[in-house]
Amino acid sequence: MASYELASQFTEDAFAKEDLICERSSCAAKIRKGDPCFYIATIVIGQRGRFVCAACHRHYQGKAATSMRPTAQRPNAHVNASNAQVNAQVIRQNINAAWRPALTQQPPRVVATSASYSWAGPDIVVPSSWAQVGYSANHAQYGAERERWAKQPYAVPPAETISLEITAVREGGNRRKGARGIPFGNICEGKKDVDARIDAPGLIALSLDTVLPKIQAFAAGFPWHQDQFIVRDGGWVDLSTHPPRQPYFYSQCMHAARKGLRAMTFKSKQFLLYVVVPAAQWEDYEAWLEKAEEERFSVHSRPELLFAPSVTRSVHSSGHSSVLAATGAQADSFTISSAEAPSEETPSEAPSDAPSEAPSDVPSEAPVKRRFHREIASVPSSPPLKKVVSAKVAFRSPDREQLREVLQSGGTADIDVQQMLTVQHENIDFFPVLTCPLSVILEDPEIHTAFRMNTESSYGGRLTVQTSTNDMLGVGGFKTAHPGFLTLSSAPETLLGSRPHQKVAVKRPFYKKYPPGSSKNPMNFTIGRYTITDELPKLFREANVLYWARALLTFSYEYIDHCVSNSSEPPPFHIPRLRFVEAGLALSHDHTQPGQHKSKSLTMPRAVYLVEELITDEFLKYIHNMDCNPMLDPYEAGYEIAAFLACTQHIQYAKTGGLSFISDYQGGCEVLSDPQVLTHPSVNDGKDMFGDGNIERAVSTFEKAHHCNDYCKWSGFKLECYNIAEPETETQMDS
Repeated sequence: MASYELASQFTEDAFAKEDLICERSSCAAKIRKGDPCFYIATIVIGQRGRFVCAACHRHYQGKAATSMRPTAQRPNAHVNASNAQVNAQVIRQNINAAWRPALTQQPPRVVATSASYSWAGPDIVVPSSWAQVGYSANHAQYGAERERWAKQPYAVPPAETISLEITAVREGGNRRKGARGIPFGNICEGKKDVDARIDAPGLIALSLDTVLPKIQAFAAGFPWHQDQFIVRDGGWVDLSTHPPRQPYFYSQCMHAARKGLRAMTFKSKQFLLYVVVPAAQWEDYEAWLEKAEEERFSVHSRPELLFAPSVTRSVHSSGHSSVLAATGAQADSFTISSAEAPSEETPSEAPSDAPSEAPSDVPSEAPVKRRFHREIASVPSSPPLKKVVSAKVAFRSPDREQLREVLQSGGTADIDVQQMLTVQHENIDFFPVLTCPLSVILEDPEIHTAFRMNTESSYGGRLTVQTSTNDMLGVGGFKTAHPGFLTLSSAPETLLGSRPHQKVAVKRPFYKKYPPGSSKNPMNFTIGRYTITDELPKLFREANVLYWARALLTFSYEYIDHCVSNSSEPPPFHIPRLRFVEAGLALSHDHTQPGQHKSKSLTMPRAVYLVEELITDEFLKYIHNMDCNPMLDPYEAGYEIAAFLACTQHIQYAKTGGLSFISDYQGGCEVLSDPQVLTHPSVNDGKDMFGDGNIERAVSTFEKAHHCNDYCKWSGFKLECYNIAEPETETQMDS
């Protein structure tokens, strides 16, 4: 049983603000509004206390296990009667003088009445900086601080939350094209479970606390002035102009519960925030970076591979003649002056014939420091600089036969025109297929029940596709796969296409076109493409199947991790860690042709592609769509993965109540592709769900067709075994 301690409260918190029930289980008395209501804290870390009535408060006071928090009053203390007199008039005058704003000098110090106690405490040294006369500036915030801390002790976490995506950008970009800032350093951080009622100052503080460490790590050593940073929202509005204590994003999360109703409901959203570095400060950073590069270059390049590092130039206006004096090798820059100036080196290092002072008709100016390449261009009439003798460099003539072969190969090189003409470049909007756990889908099915092509969550970019049939990655039953490259603008680091020119597999549906009048020979056909009105629904179903397959596979690993962590013994086998490919739909836009009606949009959807992460491993088919057992034999490579995936089917079938599981497992040893989600006939109810590959019979006959393997039979998973797979003998394997 947890022990309790009596906690002190604010005065207004000691009375019930509304009708409550005493939280002591044996009492449960009704506490009316305005009646005494006390909070009893527990000493168990993380466990909430309870609000009780006055009778139960007295009960806890009398319990031996209840501890009392110490107060300022000392036990057994008594006030000396000789010092008990209090002069209220003096105290009143001192307080009034302290708060009078017209005083030009410090107000008198408010001195507490002295009292002698029989109990002597320890000697405490108070720093002299604390000994201020009268009230300080911090006392002005007493009311606001008291209100803030009064609300926090028993405040519950906010039920209405939003998500934030905070990006660091610098001022710049082409404003005519809609660019409002230029990202740098790939600094993009996300924040979730943020109170939806947060105001503008809170958003500014949260954004700076999140992004500043990343900015400082991006340019270690540069003195950033964070007080000059500007925090803007997605509409490029400066948050500092918004009044405080007013929710900034809350109104954008309120929507009508139903069409036609005035009742509003809260729906969580994700908002964009930008931490903007001013242009002037970015120029200071570039100058600092350039200076650092020059210093590093000068350190690594001297003295063998550079010219003489310091030259003093004297220019006379009469004859425009110049004299170069090479000085010591310890200087790091040239010195140029329009008149003769004293050398920065010692007099002994200067040449004897150099003039000691400038002519009288040329005004004297201070030496001007400039970079090496600027000095050479500024005085073209200067004689060539002398090089320091460099170290000997080995030289070897090439092999004659090898050079002849290389010349022949290079001289006869030609461009493959056909291949260049089959390279297709597309401007796209990319809609990623995200991983959403099954628990999140069940919590908010209106938002997460299926893959969605929301424009606000898309990313612009460029897709390059090699459409030649000779370069195709493969041809399936109804899709072709082509190699390609994907580059997205301002995409998160974990998203497909976040790296420039990332290799991808580009898939499109097709139908077979047979020559007129010929029989449908499986080998004699050409590839035909659908119109976008037919192509988009087909690929959308593919993306939605991948979306649900990710959710079911994540659900399987959650159950596996739960069983392993709660088992007394570890499993006697290795658990493979697999995932489905990063993918998304790319909607291509085609520019309108000259001569078309001007009222039409400048860009129109032309085609759609299913873009997937490129699998570089050996591609294997682990489980067929018509079966719920491994396609591979025990002695074949990849059988252990196939057996584990069959076990995930068993887990999905059992834990969904026989409603659904993943089939058609295929891909590499870590990344899977092209899955199929199967559902029970009671789920389908005669509807077309998850495409043509959703075979209902495979789900209804799973318990009879599935053969449990070593993964399924492990006691830690607590799975009901349907059919035990018999291990094949060596004779069976050889046959």
